[in-house]
Amino acid sequence: MCYAIPGKITEIKNNIVTVDYFGEKKKARNEFHNLTIGDYIYAQGGFVIQKIPQKEAIPILETWQELFFELQKIDMRLAREPKNLYQIANSVRQKHLGNACCIHGIIEFSNYCRNNCLYCGIQNENSRLKRYRMSIEEIVNSCEYAVKKLGFKAIVLQSGEDLWYDEIELTDIVVKIKKKCNVLLILSIGERKFEIYKKLYQAGARGVLLRFETGNPELYQKYRPGHTLKERLKLIRKLRTFGFLIMTGFIIGLPDQTEQDILNDIELTGSLGTDMFSFGPLIPHPQTQLVNSSLPSLESVLTTVARARILYPEAKILVTTSLETLDKKNGARQGLLSGANSLMINVTPKKYQKLYEIYPERACIDSGITGRIKSALNLLRSIGRAPTDIGI
Repeated sequence: MCYAIPGKITEIKNNIVTVDYFGEKKKARNEFHNLTIGDYIYAQGGFVIQKIPQKEAIPILETWQELFFELQKIDMRLAREPKNLYQIANSVRQKHLGNACCIHGIIEFSNYCRNNCLYCGIQNENSRLKRYRMSIEEIVNSCEYAVKKLGFKAIVLQSGEDLWYDEIELTDIVVKIKKKCNVLLILSIGERKFEIYKKLYQAGARGVLLRFETGNPELYQKYRPGHTLKERLKLIRKLRTFGFLIMTGFIIGLPDQTEQDILNDIELTGSLGTDMFSFGPLIPHPQTQLVNSSLPSLESVLTTVARARILYPEAKILVTTSLETLDKKNGARQGLLSGANSLMINVTPKKYQKLYEIYPERACIDSGITGRIKSALNLLRSIGRAPTDIGI
């Protein structure tokens, strides 16, 4: 299985390469490979991930070529003559980004957390939760399996804010993964010191998933006791300036959140120079203080996706698992047809998946990894999306 199409390098300027994909020209940063014009590469998130021999690239391109243009036709048909907000947003996406849709894998390696965020099921005070930590070897092996056996080009390593994994352990994980795998490595490990993130970048990590959850300072302090929005945003901005790809966003449906708060949060996400928008509905967890909160409507979430797309036409917007959980049958499809263009597939080892319970009854947990991948690819093909992320 493959979630990227190989492209041929047509130009190199410093560390920026121009890559041809069936006549489309895209650019990507090269930081890890010795490349020349005419080489074939895989790109993900705007980075060159892997150099691929021509004898391997050509058969893949021949297989993809007819399907690639067929998918484009389906996508253009669905984006034609928009009649409502969601269709307008989908049309904007198609116009600015074509039918590319990136698929990332995610490995949830620890459900320990030092924090007590009121909305999160793995909060420190949840004494009913069975805790786990994957060993360094398990994490590296899981990532290697996802990349080499399942075909992923980008992997998110996610945990609670578990300080058991200190600078030494985290650096060791990144170094070992990069030695074994050609992959865009994204970290979702919470608020750590900037110097730690800096060393993880030097070890080979290139992305950070760090949501600010709400841009309303009062709500932030209420739902993330002991923390301030100012410090969170300061870290995100420093990471962006340093060179990390940033994935960030917010929760939809927090108690006392207003419509204006959501609009402000969309604008804040964009103002941070975000590479991928990540926002989803509050799914109340029975062992949290927000257990009695109401679920936001599917329409409110889709409207947020659509508004974000219209305001930021070239953004990558993720269909979060929480959106898929809100409507397990059609949530992912409706999110993609409302302007989103990214999916994330859980590739955590099966014995740990149900234990990472940030909210209950998460979508897709009961199906096997290969089943999830097949369903995602079938969905994308049904709406004319190519499961690729072909650079910037």
